[in-house]
Amino acid sequence: MQEWRNLKVLHRKAVEKNKRYEAELKAAKAEIVRLKKENTDLKIEVEDIKLQLEEMKKIVFGSKKDDDDKKGGGCSFMNNKNKAKKKKRKKRNKKSYHRQVPKEEEITERKTHKINKCPDCETKLTRKKIVIFYEEDIELATKDKQIKNSIENQVEKGWCKNCKKWHAAIKLPSKKVIIGPKVKLYICYLSILLRISYSQIINLLKDAYGFEISNGEIANILDKIGQKLRPEFERIKDRLQKKGKGVHLDETSWRKLYMWVMASIDTEDVVYLAGRHRGNGNVDDLIGKDFKKIRISDAYRAYKNKSGIAQQCWAHPHRKLRDLAKSKALTKAKQKHCQKTYQKFSKIYKQLRVFINEPYKQKQRREQKQNLLELIRIWSQPHKKDPKKLKNIKLQFVDYENEWFNCMDYEGVPCDNNKAERMLRHFVIKRKISFGTKTKRTSENFSVLASVFMTFWKKYKNDFFYQIAKLV
Repeated sequence: MQEWRNLKVLHRKAVEKNKRYEAELKAAKAEIVRLKKENTDLKIEVEDIKLQLEEMKKIVFGSKKDDDDKKGGGCSFMNNKNKAKKKKRKKRNKKSYHRQVPKEEEITERKTHKINKCPDCETKLTRKKIVIFYEEDIELATKDKQIKNSIENQVEKGWCKNCKKWHAAIKLPSKKVIIGPKVKLYICYLSILLRISYSQIINLLKDAYGFEISNGEIANILDKIGQKLRPEFERIKDRLQKKGKGVHLDETSWRKLYMWVMASIDTEDVVYLAGRHRGNGNVDDLIGKDFKKIRISDAYRAYKNKSGIAQQCWAHPHRKLRDLAKSKALTKAKQKHCQKTYQKFSKIYKQLRVFINEPYKQKQRREQKQNLLELIRIWSQPHKKDPKKLKNIKLQFVDYENEWFNCMDYEGVPCDNNKAERMLRHFVIKRKISFGTKTKRTSENFSVLASVFMTFWKKYKNDFFYQIAKLV
């Protein structure tokens, strides 16, 4: 009986201990599940951070060829594409390296160079021939030669007894010495289109033309010309809003703020808004309230639910997918998956570009559009190997499904926003040189000058200065 009582006590203790162990095991299992989930989330987060770091390195240091790519390694499908491109390149003709012979009306001077005797032995030369070549040059200021024109204006004025005031033959300036209109236009051209700084403009005018000018005078000239061109800026904006097939829209950083651009699909008209915030009010300012045409942009939220027919840019996701396919931040399994995803997307994108370049036939286009839509729906289905960046790209195609193929409903409408990016790139370089504009006034003035000068520069390639001078 004593032994039985001992066993009973031991059994009760063993049962209690077993319950305690079961509770601990249950808690441990729950902790393991939690840690596994946390580990998975951390892996996704680390992967995302690695991809972001890779992007930041490209922005700061630029994209460089890896050793594997130089040796022919790396992504095999990318190397094959590069090899195919190299094979397609044609050899340049020898004539393409030579300058064109000037036209008869372009020749400003003729020189004759004669020779009668041999320069070595002074023997009389026979069987002489004339060889013609052309020399193209420009005038530069020297110590003995001045290019700058200094014009003395003698203006007659007289007193009117009836009006009780003085009248002059031409409008008299407030200062004794003024800067001429040609220099003013040239300064605007140097600052806006050639993107050079004030100090560089001062040095160029002094060294090449012997023309001295100060920072304040340059700022004043840009301000005055900007005010004169304001009506033309409004006319360009009005044309973009009411005429043509549609517009491209994009934005980029500008000092601490942003610069927005609206470029025409089928003409050279372009409008810039510098020194603005990144809110959607700037889109309304660009396109207006009753915009009814196509507007091509990226998937930035500011463009959503605006007036007009939205077309999403295919080049943006294509570049992101290409970077993912070449990324070294991913595991080998995920990188292979991203490469396959990129290849499938590239085929759809290529097909789309082929279709929109073909002659427009409504029935055929509708069938092509439906086929591409089905392909992109299959492509955008989620996969367990999708990195976070790829998931976001696929979600864009789901969220904006109706906005990816609107370009197929119209003739001559592109499927990318590359024109807007090219228009912005010109002033991105200026931003790096001069760091943008400081005040609201200078930003507004720069917007006017950039819009008008860029429009005329693209539109009148052969007589830009004549057309812009006539406008001013």
